[in-house]
Amino acid sequence: MCSNQIRFSALTAAWFVLSMLGMTRFATAAAATDACELLSQQQVATALGAEVDAGKNIIGAGDCRWTARGRRPGDEVAILQINLTKAQSFEIGKTPITGWSKTPQTGIGDDAYTADSGKVVFMTSPTLSVKKGSVFFVIFAKVPKASLEQTKAVEKAVALKIVEKL
Repeated sequence: MCSNQIRFSALTAAWFVLSMLGMTRFATAAAATDACELLSQQQVATALGAEVDAGKNIIGAGDCRWTARGRRPGDEVAILQINLTKAQSFEIGKTPITGWSKTPQTGIGDDAYTADSGKVVFMTSPTLSVKKGSVFFVIFAKVPKASLEQTKAVEKAVALKIVEKL
């Protein structure tokens, strides 16, 4: 026969173990530190509609670029780049700038917005910035011959894949 004290201790221990498992899962999801781990090579190829090389960190683990393979010099090349960023940069990115449209996006993470100048200019327009929990990231896509809206659609599809993983 168990005393109430033993039952309470067992329940407390079980609660502690279960809550630690949940915290570990949360910490793992929130600890995105290598942008190249956010998407598989196949996911990027599907989004860009072209076979791509493995993602490569450009400056450090906080950014990753995938480039279409098998192209000749001078060809337009499909490229996708993901940059992990900080909360402050995410918020500053919402600041209005003359000649730029900053549009909130719904259904992507906890908060998201696009920034564009009305035309496709790789690494500047359009971009999609996303917040999911404590992870902030910016997506830049270049798809040869794609319109502004098509490029935004690629960035949104990529963002949804990343958010799924987080």
